[in-house]
Amino acid sequence: MTKLNSPPEGVRESAVQMLAESFGTFYEHAIAVDTDHKITWISEGYLRFLGLDYEPLGEPITRHVTNSFMPRVVDTGKPVFLDLLYVREQWVIVSALPLQNETGDIVGGFGFVAMADNTSLGKLANKYNKLQKELDSVTSQLDLERRSKYRLSHIVGRSRELQGLKQKLRQVARFDISVLLTGETGTGKELFAHAIHQLSHRSHKPFVSLNVSAVPENLIEAEFFGVAPGAYTGASKAGRDGKLALARGGTLFLDEIGDMPANVQSKLLRVLQDQEFEAVGSNKVQKANVRIVAATSRDLQGMIRDGQFRADLFYRLNGMPIHLPALRDRLEDIDLIAERILDELTSKLNLQLYFLTPEALGVLRMHIWPGNVRELRNVLERAIILSDNNPEIGADLIRELIGVDLQGNSVGAQEDRRSETQRVPDYQVKVPLQDQMAAAERTILRQAIAGTNGNRKQAAEVLGISRASLYEKMRRLGV
Repeated sequence: MTKLNSPPEGVRESAVQMLAESFGTFYEHAIAVDTDHKITWISEGYLRFLGLDYEPLGEPITRHVTNSFMPRVVDTGKPVFLDLLYVREQWVIVSALPLQNETGDIVGGFGFVAMADNTSLGKLANKYNKLQKELDSVTSQLDLERRSKYRLSHIVGRSRELQGLKQKLRQVARFDISVLLTGETGTGKELFAHAIHQLSHRSHKPFVSLNVSAVPENLIEAEFFGVAPGAYTGASKAGRDGKLALARGGTLFLDEIGDMPANVQSKLLRVLQDQEFEAVGSNKVQKANVRIVAATSRDLQGMIRDGQFRADLFYRLNGMPIHLPALRDRLEDIDLIAERILDELTSKLNLQLYFLTPEALGVLRMHIWPGNVRELRNVLERAIILSDNNPEIGADLIRELIGVDLQGNSVGAQEDRRSETQRVPDYQVKVPLQDQMAAAERTILRQAIAGTNGNRKQAAEVLGISRASLYEKMRRLGV
C-alpha cells in the first residue's frame, strides 16, 4: 500500500489562503435558520442583496429565497458544498451546513453565498452569469415580452386574510402543482398568477396568458394547441404555435376556465395527465412542459352538476385551490391598494403624485365595491382626470364618482328608499308580495350597514345573521 505524503508547505499555505479568502467572501453573505427553516440570523451584505430593508427574523427562508437549499440541509443533515443557486436573477455559489449541538442533534443550518466578484469563487459565479446572459440574449423578443410583469410585492395589504394568502402563494409556488384561482371578477386573479410564476423555479421562462372567454369557440382549440402547416384551407404554410408551445418551460395562465368548450376540456385533461398534446391538423405528439394556473369567477362545481364542466378536469386543475377575497372583505387594505393604484396611474400618465384625503378614504370604505379592485382603479383614474390638476383628491369628488351620500348610502339606495316609501303602503298598486318583501329587506340591510358605519361584521350581528348570510343577501338584493 502506497503511503501518502503530506503536501509541500507552499501548496498547503496556498490552500489555506484560498479557504480563508473564500470563507471571508461567504461570510459577507450568510444566513442561519432553525429546525423549522425560520431565519435566526442574516448578514448585512446578504440582507442588502435580497433587497430587504428589515431583518426577517422568524420568517421562513423560502419566503425570501424560494429555492433555498437550507430546508433540505436541515431536514436531512447532509451539507451542500459549492452548488449553484439562481437568486434575484443571477447565479450564486452556495454552501450550506447543518448545525449540531453537543449531543449531535441538528439545531439549524448555516449558509454561505459567494457573489460574482474578483475572488476565485466569484470568478466562477461570473462565468455562469455570463453564460446565462448569452443564453438570454438569444431568447426571442416574444419570449422576453412574455416574462412575468408582476411580483408578490405588487399585491399590497395588511389584512390577515391577505397575509395568509401571500404565505400560501409562497408555499404553492415551490411545487409544480396546478393552481385554481377563484373569486369575484376584479379581485386580481391575473396579478396572483403572475406572482406564483415569479416565485417559482420557472420564473426565467415565459408566462403566457389566455383569456378563454375572449376567444371565439371555433378558434379556441387552435389558439390553445396551435395549428400544423397547411392544416386547413387558408392556414399558414409555416404553421402557428399555440399557447401551450409558447409557454413551454414556463407557466400557462388560463383565465375564465369555466368558459372552455367541452371538446377542448377533454384535450386539456390529456395535457394535465400526460403532459403532451397535438396541434390542430397534426399527428405529431408534442411535450407540454408547462405549469397550469387557471382562474374563474364561476361556480365550477355547480357547472359540474349541470353537466357543463368535466369533473375529472376540475380535480386536475384544483390541485391547489386559492380563493381570492372580495375587496369588501378586506376594506382595511383599501388605503394601501389605492395608494399603489395612484402611483401606477400617475407614473403612466406622467403626472405629479396624487393622494386621497382621510375623508375620501372614509368614503371609499363605505362602498361595497361590486367590481372589486378593478372598479376602484376605474374610480381613481376618473378622479385624477376630474381633479383639475389638484393632487388632493377629496371626499366630495369620490362621492360623486361612486354615488354615495353624506350618510354613506348610494344614490341608488336613496332613490330606492323614496320609491319604496311611496309604494309599499299603497296596496292598491299591483306590486307582487315578493318584490315588496325584497324592497323592505333591502331597506333594513342598508340601514344596518349605515348604522354601523359600513362595518359588515357589526351589521350582521345587529341583524342576528352570519356575515356570509349578510353578503349573500347584499349580493341578491343589490345592496
